[in-house]
Amino acid sequence: RPLEVVFVSCDRDVASFAQYLTHMPWPAIPFDSPAREAALAALKVQGIPQLTVYGQDGKLLEQSAVQSVFAPNALDCWEAGRPAAAGQ
Repeated sequence: RPLEVVFVSCDRDVASFAQYLTHMPWPAIPFDSPAREAALAALKVQGIPQLTVYGQDGKLLEQSAVQSVFAPNALDCWEAGRPAAAGQ
């Protein structure tokens, strides 16, 4: 299944980021990159954890999908370009 996860850290320092990153199997935006702050602002991160899901066309499907990821049909819904909640 085509799926890409990118870690965007809300850590307060590079040491915390580096420690947390050891538990992440996916790529991350570097802590000291201006792209990290830009991504946090664009994603409107209000709290952690946050999982934001975009469709293949770049359309926002779910702003806060932390619970949706547990839906048995979540990946099917996201692949079809709709929120997981819509398929329940």
